[in-house]
Amino acid sequence: MLKKLRLERFKNFKEAELVLGPLTLLVGTNASGKSNIRDAFRFLHGISRGYTLAEIIGEKWIEGGVLQWKGIRGGTREATFQGVSTFALEVSFTIKGDASERDATYRIEIDVGVNGKAPRVVAERLVVEGRGDFVFDSHPETNPPPQDDLVHLNVRVRRKPVRGPLPSLSFLSQRPVLSQLPDYKHKDVQPAVQEIAQQAIDAFSSMRFLDLSPEALRLSSLPGQTILGDRGENLSSVLQAICESSTGKDALIQWIKELTPMDAKDFEFPADPAGKILVTLVEGNSQKTSAYSASDGTLRFLAMIAALLGPEPARFYFFEELENGIHPTRLHLLLQLIEQRVSRGTIQMVATTHSPHLLGLISPTTLKHASLTYRLENKPDARIRRILDIPEARSVIEKQDLTRLHASGWLEDAVAFVENEEAAA
Repeated sequence: MLKKLRLERFKNFKEAELVLGPLTLLVGTNASGKSNIRDAFRFLHGISRGYTLAEIIGEKWIEGGVLQWKGIRGGTREATFQGVSTFALEVSFTIKGDASERDATYRIEIDVGVNGKAPRVVAERLVVEGRGDFVFDSHPETNPPPQDDLVHLNVRVRRKPVRGPLPSLSFLSQRPVLSQLPDYKHKDVQPAVQEIAQQAIDAFSSMRFLDLSPEALRLSSLPGQTILGDRGENLSSVLQAICESSTGKDALIQWIKELTPMDAKDFEFPADPAGKILVTLVEGNSQKTSAYSASDGTLRFLAMIAALLGPEPARFYFFEELENGIHPTRLHLLLQLIEQRVSRGTIQMVATTHSPHLLGLISPTTLKHASLTYRLENKPDARIRRILDIPEARSVIEKQDLTRLHASGWLEDAVAFVENEEAAA
């Protein structure tokens, strides 16, 4: 589980930190940085896929001219705060040890490259606590300075102290060291270090970034395609896989009844001549509604259910504007579904919203991890603050409706007042 994300000179964040829970809700005005947080998580996900820095920030194409990875918005020129040369990301998370979970911290600093040069690693570090710290790190203060094509790295396992200087190894600087280390062949790289590096990679590998599109949700798909695409591709085949289990099918029907006015009784998956299927909802009066005719809101509900209940769920989801296409009277049911699912501890979610109504519906547990992204007047940098960390927020929320506070702009006004007071002190 991811616990904290720190952003330094990344996009419009000069220095900010996001505390993460099972469900983390991000609220804030347009251009306050919510989508840039998504880009930071995507950067970590790109590392787990073994891409070079140029591919993570730019694009990754494979044979046949197929786009496998869409890069970070804005490319290298807009990856850093106000055009500085470097940015850093640091993430705290847990990994499973022999008998329990252990805390880990990974940090990477990138020079994005200018004047035609490729992005490269400046410094990188992984620490995993437990029975002694597993560490690799690269520090310009203690190691030879990075070159255009190499980054120098100290590798050690403190559980087995090394006498004398730590071994300094060289890695390609245009690809994150973390993704190189598991297959790195060297006598000074112990298997324990490689194993812990792979566990860190695994922590970032199972991520989905859902920005659902009605057009993609209405596409037919082949049976067996059981991973929901970021835009909602493969919805029909994921739903078919859920319906193969009577328990899964019953849960799907029950949630559709709760979340929509449809009297759903069954699902059918007729195939076209090419063998592709398209989901059709069957109501109690035998009326059938295919994905072609279903409303955008119904399809979004189906996609969210498919993501959470499907046979191959991710461990981490990022949803853009959770409330899109959902009637306000059904938002509480959607939140109920999400909060139930993340409470099991196998799925974590970060979601953005512009809906004051949705913020007023979240449970006390989710409220602990709801954060405001904001920018102060005449200040270029975006900032993040947990709502309950705003001074007096707890007492104000106890007395007033959070929906109205958010709609009135009280959250932004409160942080502006507090930070102006702090600056004047």
